[in-house]
Amino acid sequence: MDTKTAKTMTSPCGLPCFHCTAYLAKDNPEILEKMVAALGIPAEKAICNGCRPQQGKIPFLNPDQTCHIYHCAAEKGIEFCHECDDFPCSRFQPYADQAHFPHNTKMYQLCMMKKLGFEAWAEHEARAIWDTYRTKPFSFDNILY
Repeated sequence: MDTKTAKTMTSPCGLPCFHCTAYLAKDNPEILEKMVAALGIPAEKAICNGCRPQQGKIPFLNPDQTCHIYHCAAEKGIEFCHECDDFPCSRFQPYADQAHFPHNTKMYQLCMMKKLGFEAWAEHEARAIWDTYRTKPFSFDNILY
């Protein structure tokens, strides 16, 4: 994936839309079927074309509401939140009842993007971070030295 496409398909908050199941569902009937079953919504609402192409509106959440983080980044004229003087801000506050959503990876994705540069992050880290979040259980062995 070229850099321009990768940037278009990465939300300002650092989520790699290009690895999201809602984005992948548009080209994969098996994923789409699972999304429809899990969310209990029609297939056309289970598909997402990415945060930026949809101006921060996500069909399976609330199609009439714009993401506050997307709106803030657009208003400030920045591509990614880590470029902001106020980063990190309260918009990144995690909530216990939302711990199962990949949005909990935003801060880590943004920090790695800032540290490695966008291209290296998109090519080498974004998918690995996403896959680790979705497939590996937490273990203190992973963080203790």
